[in-house]
Amino acid sequence: MNVLSRASRRPFALPMISVLVSSLMLGEAAAETFTLEPGPASRIQALIDDVVSDGDEIVLEAGDHLVETVIQLRGRAITLRGESDRLGRPAARLVGAGGTGILSCLSGETGSTRIETLEVIGGDIDLGAGLLIVDSSPSLQGVRFIGNIASVFGGGVGIFGAESNPIFENCDFIDNRADLVGGGCLNGTDASPIYRDCFWSGNSVGLYGRGMYNQVDAAPALVGCEVAGCCDVVPPQSFLDEGENLIDPYCGNCRADFNCYGGVGSADLGLLLGAWGSTDPVYDLDGDGVVGGSDIGALVAQWGPCS
Repeated sequence: MNVLSRASRRPFALPMISVLVSSLMLGEAAAETFTLEPGPASRIQALIDDVVSDGDEIVLEAGDHLVETVIQLRGRAITLRGESDRLGRPAARLVGAGGTGILSCLSGETGSTRIETLEVIGGDIDLGAGLLIVDSSPSLQGVRFIGNIASVFGGGVGIFGAESNPIFENCDFIDNRADLVGGGCLNGTDASPIYRDCFWSGNSVGLYGRGMYNQVDAAPALVGCEVAGCCDVVPPQSFLDEGENLIDPYCGNCRADFNCYGGVGSADLGLLLGAWGSTDPVYDLDGDGVVGGSDIGALVAQWGPCS
């Protein structure tokens, strides 16, 4: 098999776009790489809409790429990748211009749609301000979601739909906010994302689930992940623990807040009564080895909002 390669510039009207073309002599053109300098992120959407083919790659050079309208991946089996610094950290940033989300996968994207080595900053929309996923399963590697704000769910990421099984590897969720639930990320009903070696810190919410909120029947799997802070995953045991995670499910000063909803109340009492007579350490507040009357006393002593 003879393999030849060449570098050329593909005719294209958009400014500041260099194109690296490699041709593989197998009867079909090989994938192409499109490189964008910092500037308006609308050029990314133009490439996705009108230029790229499956297998192609869009590379964002170091610097800020200003997002004025949500970038939609359109189901393309492409890689959107940012340049990294000498330590391998993202050097390219997708920065929201205000009043918009940053990225969305709404068209049945699969693992062949890849988002890599980027900082996603300043998204501001109702759902999934950094990334909104609906019935899609993209793959993300080395993406940092920082300071995104959702007025409803999913400050950093919002995932919805039973067909949504995205994979997040080495991703960070830092200082994002949701005005209701799911500051770092929201995993919707029946969604089954996988998080590997991911990190959450400094996220906030109006109600609960600072780091992560999992709706009924969501089945996220976590392995090798760390969540800084306590009670940041709601409900605390609502994910598949695949091991090597550093997650504190409860806050010591509000130990009886079993559901991490921000206070001790009737719902927590109901959970304790459901464990009555068991040796479940979650509900054994006094540590005597069995869930019983004295644990109710310990719960009542913490009744009310958590500080």
